[in-house]
Amino acid sequence: MGISKSAKKVDSRLEIIAPLFRRCCTYREIQSEVMARLNLKSYSLSTVKDDIERLLDRWREQEISDVNDRVNLELVRIDEAVRELWEQWEKSKEDYKKTSNKRKGKPLEAKNKETGIRTIEREIQETEMRCLGDVSYIAEIRAQLAERRKLLGLYASEKSEIMHGLISPPSKVVVEFVDFSNNTDGENNTDSGTSG
Repeated sequence: MGISKSAKKVDSRLEIIAPLFRRCCTYREIQSEVMARLNLKSYSLSTVKDDIERLLDRWREQEISDVNDRVNLELVRIDEAVRELWEQWEKSKEDYKKTSNKRKGKPLEAKNKETGIRTIEREIQETEMRCLGDVSYIAEIRAQLAERRKLLGLYASEKSEIMHGLISPPSKVVVEFVDFSNNTDGENNTDSGTSG
């Protein structure tokens, strides 16, 4: 089913209104511009106001969907980075052999203008490297996951109370000290539970 004629008329007005509204034109300026471009005999200021409200609603909806798209894109990027970091973490735990190659030699005699080194001794050393993993990968994974939780809004500025009274903030305890040493009525204020 197609768009109705009235919806098409509104859309054509909004296309004209949008750039004018962005340039802070007055309602009367918008009214006269729309009337001139669409050859309208009448276009009330209340309709201008309604059209601007429609335009703002569309922009808000577009902004919300843009924000949601951006958040989703960032979540995908974070997930991809975390997957790669986990792979690198696993690789950093793999044992490997480190090989070093040392050579000793003498320069060749310069016959026929050829120069070089003749190897006299060669030493190959292999070392078995035991790896426990590079913890910087774990630190970066934690940072990425924290960023993910921020994007999802899982961190509240203050979580002092959970609904239905399951958890509530600690109550303030006020301790008041009373000085009984200046008691004027002569009573001995001692705790009945103490002996002395």
